[in-house]
Amino acid sequence: MPDPKPKRRFYFPRAVLVVGIERRCAFSDCGAGNHLSLTKSEAIEYRGFDCAECGRWNDDSLILNELPDSWNSESN
Repeated sequence: MPDPKPKRRFYFPRAVLVVGIERRCAFSDCGAGNHLSLTKSEAIEYRGFDCAECGRWNDDSLILNELPDSWNSESN
């Protein structure tokens, strides 16, 4: 006897939601490693970070090869 309901297949497209970057504190008396996780909107606005060790601001920017290729082709 055939199954009365057809089997449903769910499709969940995979998309990069967060990118992780590594940075070192620029201050010579600190130099601590910092791991940052940024969403696409945060990456667009990214201009630097507060060091997790010393708390000082580090001016910084991202380069395109640090971001997923799909983020460059999608509209904002």
